[in-house]
Formats: sequence, C-alpha cells, structure tokens
Amino acid sequence: MDQKPYLIAAWFCTSIFSLIFACLMLIFLSQSKFLIPVSQDFNLYSALPSNQTEVEASIDFTDARAKIVEDFFKGYKSPLAEYANFFIKMSDQYKLDYRLLPAISMQESNGAKKVITGSYNPFGFGIYDGKVVRFSSWQEAIETVAKALRENYLNEGLTTPESIMAKYTPPALAKGGDWARGVRSFMEELR
Repeated sequence: MDQKPYLIAAWFCTSIFSLIFACLMLIFLSQSKFLIPVSQDFNLYSALPSNQTEVEASIDFTDARAKIVEDFFKGYKSPLAEYANFFIKMSDQYKLDYRLLPAISMQESNGAKKVITGSYNPFGFGIYDGKVVRFSSWQEAIETVAKALRENYLNEGLTTPESIMAKYTPPALAKGGDWARGVRSFMEELR
C-alpha cells in the first residue's frame, strides 16, 4: 500500500494547523493590553539622563605648513626643524611662498648642517669672495633673508627660483642653473 498520499495529506493538515495557530497568536498578542499599575509611584525611565544634557566641543586649528616644514627638516636631520613655526611666521609677514626659505637653506647649506662656524647663515646670504655675513641666531638669519627676498627680489619681479638665482647667486648661472633646479626640487618636496 502506497503511503505517499497519507504523508502529503498529513503535511497539508500540519501546515494548515500551524498557519491557524500563528494567526490566532498574532491576533491575541496584538489585542493584549499591557497595563502599568497606577498605584505605584515610580518612573520607568529613571536611569536615563535628564534632557538638560550639555555638550561642549572645541576644535584647535593649526597651520599644517609648519608641520610640513618641520617634517621636511627632520627628514634631513636639520637643526632648523625646531624653527618651522618661525619660518612660517616670517613667510607670512613678508608675503613669501612658505617653501622658499626652507628650500634655499637646503640648497645652500643642507638645512644648516654645513654652515660657516658661528655664522648662523644657512642661506649662503652675502657669502662670496671671502666675505661672510654673520647672524646672531637662526631667527635673525631667517627674518633678515625673508625681508631681503621680499624687498630686493620679489618686489623687483624676481619671483621664480630661476630669476632669483640670477641676482642671489650669479655664479650659479655659469653652472647651468643647478641652484634654481635644487631650490625648485626642495620646494616641490615641501608640497
């Protein structure tokens, strides 16, 4: 005797019974009312914070250029790394591209690692034919050269490393412009 029709009938009956049971439970649960006792004096949400929560936030803004210059000099193990903020301050004061002074210092003295003893002159500024311009500190050198670049170069239209080179270090012209290429390369590195 074949039991297949009985199994199919049993499956349909079980399915119908389960469906009816699920519908009755759904109706029962949707009509049920959960009552909160009125006589009890408590707040169901007493653990929640009050609505008078205050949020205070502050954002510190810093100039990324100083960090870029600092990291640049640190990468070359330059003693000028700690003067990154001063480089930016002088660049802003004299309206220079913030990358120009660090780039010149790298080209002229490997970032102040190769300077004439006691000169504090990482820019090779005023050093020619045995003449040496000395400064009393790195800050004095940075400020003096920033001012000189503004007044004697940029204000006269010498705004690119190539045009600055012609006046700043004329012998570099005879060498094919290596000075300007070096300065431009360091400026690109500072982007």
